Amino acid sequence: MITNSYSKNYKINGTAYIETKDIPFSKKEISDLGKYCKEVNKEFIEIGDAGEKNHLLVGRFMTDVKEPKLVDNEFTEKVIKIISSKKILNFIKKICNCNDEVYIRRAQYNEITEGCFVGYHLDKDSNPDYLAACVIQFGTDFSGGLYRVYNKSNTKKFIDYKPEYGSLLVSDCDYPHEVTKVEKGSRESLVFFVSKNNGKNNRYQKN
Repeated sequence: MITNSYSKNYKINGTAYIETKDIPFSKKEISDLGKYCKEVNKEFIEIGDAGEKNHLLVGRFMTDVKEPKLVDNEFTEKVIKIISSKKILNFIKKICNCNDEVYIRRAQYNEITEGCFVGYHLDKDSNPDYLAACVIQFGTDFSGGLYRVYNKSNTKKFIDYKPEYGSLLVSDCDYPHEVTKVEKGSRESLVFFVSKNNGKNNRYQKN
């Protein structure tokens, strides 16, 4: 099966890079998602949800501060319907070697233009229950903007991924990562997070 080699990479390296030809989305779904992301209202972000330094534009469809919450805009329902389909979630579960039910907890569009970046961070600092981050690439003409995943036990070691249009990255939220500075063009992607927990964000339940 196609997913076997990708799930092996996920297990060994903390990230699976799924080529465009193997993604579970149709061409129309990718086209529609790209259109919704382009048109959604965006805000400039300097500090990320995990407290990391950022420099990018973000358009939100679902937030996860204290709990998952849909953002009220004309595109949210369309985006969530596509990425939360049984077909997509089952594919992600196979990549993550997960047998439990999973849920979308957060979804946003990231637009990283020349000189901008996403700082080093751990997604579980946003929510300790995050299982994996999924990144669909829409940008077609950019340099830099590498998705850099660090080794958990030795952060001097890392693997760089250069995503192409229509590709999908599935990244274990236990692994630190960043997006390096974009040197030219615009790196555009839809990022969503899956979890086995669909309730309160346990980041805020410790006390």
